[in-house]
Amino acid sequence: MGGSGLIATRLGIELANIGHEVHFLFYKKPFFLKDFDKLDNITFHLIERPSYALFKEIGAPYTIQASAKIAEIVRNHHIDIMHSHYAIPHAVVSYLAKKMSGIRNVVTTHGSDTHTLGKDPSYNETLQLAIQDMNGITSVSNFLARETEQVFNLKKNSVKTIYNFINTNEFYPMSEERELSIMHASNFRPVKNVPYMIQIFAELADDFPKWKLNLVGNGPDSPVCQRVARELKIKDRVNFLGARKDIPKLLSKASILASTSRIESFGLTIAEAMATETAVLASSVGGIPEICKHGESGLLFDHNSKSDAVEQLAKLMSNEQLRQKLGKKGREVIQEKFSTDKIIKEYENIYDSILCLDSVDCRVKC
Repeated sequence: MGGSGLIATRLGIELANIGHEVHFLFYKKPFFLKDFDKLDNITFHLIERPSYALFKEIGAPYTIQASAKIAEIVRNHHIDIMHSHYAIPHAVVSYLAKKMSGIRNVVTTHGSDTHTLGKDPSYNETLQLAIQDMNGITSVSNFLARETEQVFNLKKNSVKTIYNFINTNEFYPMSEERELSIMHASNFRPVKNVPYMIQIFAELADDFPKWKLNLVGNGPDSPVCQRVARELKIKDRVNFLGARKDIPKLLSKASILASTSRIESFGLTIAEAMATETAVLASSVGGIPEICKHGESGLLFDHNSKSDAVEQLAKLMSNEQLRQKLGKKGREVIQEKFSTDKIIKEYENIYDSILCLDSVDCRVKC
């Protein structure tokens, strides 16, 4: 599951924990929700995928099915507000459901739905229609908020930044003993630039013979990464761990979390690492500098300069005190600015402001 799916799931769970009635709509139940089946105020709805022969060629019309299902749920359960995460196709689903049921809606853009797919002419005009009709629009960083306004032709400052949040009771330093290891976690898409991470590590492998690189996740670039590790003759120093659910534990064992993304709207794994007091090395792109300040809560590098990346990584690998200093500051930043309580309240505020529009009493108070 990508970052948008995780955040949407965690948000729903946290809202339920403080008393809201939450309905999840999905075509395949996320593994993250398996432990919440018995909560009285969480309901799951499955989008059934028809098996008509026609759809073997063109694919089942998910947008039509999902919007009809939402309209049905709204009528049967008296839903107040619908929150869609990741604009493609969910903004369009939300738009259609609103037209059918009158439900008020919010969309959160998360990254590639805006700065990559959102710019595609095949999607852009339809997405503009849907997003411009939203009652509320949020993005996970200031960088992405401004990008969302530009890509979808929205008014300046019409998109509100609500950062992703980290549960610091789940992500915390679990052990004082750390391995001499660098961890990278991603979906191994080209934008994550994982082969570049291996190349950077290879530059320092001889100088730091006790260190290893742990790669967490799977994706299209996995075979490429394995080939690069072999060609650079460091395959015995690079561990491919695959998809894992024990991310907090893995982060707590690592000495460094490294991100080499070409673009990153927030950097969820970076924030999770900071919460576990793991020193962070990251490319200075997108929304990352809003979370991790160079020299204060991590080290950033110019993603166009391999020499800069190698230099910054060497600083961390050679200096345990620096790693500890940055790690402790990183957790402080997460607790202060990206805590669950703070961010959930910001979402509640935007829901309240939208619902306020339909209430005379509320309009007077507002």
